[in-house]
Amino acid sequence: MAIITAKLSQLRLSPLNQRRIKPSAIESMADDIHAHGLLQNLVAYEEDGLLWVFAGGRRYRGLKELVKRKKVRNSDLFPVEVRSKEEAIELSLAENFQREDMHPADSIRAFAALRDTGMDAEEIAARFGQAVSFVYKMLRLSALAPVLIDLIAKDQLTLEAARALTLTDDHDFQVKVCKAANGQAHTIRRMLTTEKVDTTSGMFLFVGREAYEAKGGSITVDLFSQGDEGFADSPELVQELAEEKLETIAAEYRSIGWHEVRAEIERPYDLYMKGSMYPATREPTEAEAERMTVLAAEIEAIADDEGEDSQRIEPLVDEQEAIMEGQRAFTGEQVSVGGVALWIARDGTLGRSFYRAKAEPKPKASHDGPTPLYSNSLLADLSRIKTQIVQEAVAADPALALDVLLDSLAGQLLHGAHSYQLAVEVQAKAIATDVADELMATSDVQAVEEVMANRFAAVPEDGRFEAIRAMTGDDKMALLAGLVAMTVDGTVFSGGSPGQRHHQFEQIARASGVDIAARWTAPIALFDKMRRAALITLLTDEVGAASAENCATIKKKADLAVNVAGRLPAGWLPVPIKIGAFDQADESKDQEGDMIDEEDMAENEDA
Repeated sequence: MAIITAKLSQLRLSPLNQRRIKPSAIESMADDIHAHGLLQNLVAYEEDGLLWVFAGGRRYRGLKELVKRKKVRNSDLFPVEVRSKEEAIELSLAENFQREDMHPADSIRAFAALRDTGMDAEEIAARFGQAVSFVYKMLRLSALAPVLIDLIAKDQLTLEAARALTLTDDHDFQVKVCKAANGQAHTIRRMLTTEKVDTTSGMFLFVGREAYEAKGGSITVDLFSQGDEGFADSPELVQELAEEKLETIAAEYRSIGWHEVRAEIERPYDLYMKGSMYPATREPTEAEAERMTVLAAEIEAIADDEGEDSQRIEPLVDEQEAIMEGQRAFTGEQVSVGGVALWIARDGTLGRSFYRAKAEPKPKASHDGPTPLYSNSLLADLSRIKTQIVQEAVAADPALALDVLLDSLAGQLLHGAHSYQLAVEVQAKAIATDVADELMATSDVQAVEEVMANRFAAVPEDGRFEAIRAMTGDDKMALLAGLVAMTVDGTVFSGGSPGQRHHQFEQIARASGVDIAARWTAPIALFDKMRRAALITLLTDEVGAASAENCATIKKKADLAVNVAGRLPAGWLPVPIKIGAFDQADESKDQEGDMIDEEDMAENEDA
């Protein structure tokens, strides 16, 4: 350390001066220096023949302000304390923290510079009296592109948004996403994780991080999570591993002899329709009975001597419960007629349900196998697509629309039917049929609501009755057809079951004469959304076992989906979208269907 005198022209404000946000009151500092002189040395380090001021930045700026006022010359000499560049980083930060709170952007740059000299977070925190957690946060944000740290400095990017951007370490992508999301934290997080699987999700927890990484899966760590949480970058791999693990567990149950075993990612939607099955309790063996007697006596003796809260009692009670649990098991008869449903619970554990498989009728809308081909959400999407197509057909047939309307009114007013039991609810409620664009990529079907909004845009809100009265008969019938079509409802909510309303919807679809295969064909996206096992089953049913066996060797799910799509016959349709899929052949089941529809109605109202 040495104090020298140097010309002002030899001095520069160091880039290591961590306070990049200009301090206030520079002019008052200049006034003070002019009145009393420079009362404290500037502190700088030497580099490239110049002295770089890293402590005393406001005093340096005050001197430069006096040069502008022509009160000081650049050739004037001033005392400068010279330090090494390594000392400069630490001293600059210390001075700024002692004087006033630093801007987050300054802290990010400062802590990163100290880290680069070899200091760790704990050392930085201890040296400057900051919480270790605060230092860690600033160091994590130093992974941002420099231009984004500049935006933080200008208060144009919030810290919450900046934290979301650390989900990728690609600086160019960070900047691109920040611009596209307009700096909104929730939008940034959604854009960076939409194609990933949260490592706290049930499916990932079920698979396990070790198994996922062993297969080459990578994880984008959320730097601001507790621990090593983040997002799995290969969602298809997570699903494949989950399906494989489920199938392995299912195979164990099949080997025992269970009549039906179903393994699905989500909880099967139709379990509530099946009667639960519970294990039988056998009589204890002589050894078990003797041991239970001994345990009961020991527990009673300890309770008398030490009290019921004694820690010695707990292991004895655990042993009692283990013996009683061992006496509970499904009988061979139960196994021969029973079913096992396996799925992944939200917490990553295995969900299980036992039911009477033979006592329940087979689902009508799917296939002969025990496991539905289509997930709950995909079945709901297919029912919406089918509803769109039938709505379009009804809108093009005014005579049919009139019949549908009259049938609904007569059913309610003459026969006492409930509106929710009918495919058309006369309540002027448009039925939502929105599905992902990727599922409609092969179709030019337009939503009837949009078509009607365009065709009858001239109908005014004020004076609507007079305008309708003045319409031609053809226009009135077209308006009637479109409005009735908008209320036709053949949708099935995710996890729901078709009932009487869907049976009537099939009658309308059949009467319309619409050729669904001519209005929609299955896009690749449909097969992407299906489980791997379901794709193989589908091929077996539609093309044959040989073709299915060939495709079963395809490793990547995306490649398998493409192969399945290419092997299916022209005009193929998923069973739920075919006309007649929801027909109810047995009229005696109408009452049961009505009960289901009441749940259906409640679910839709909640939605």
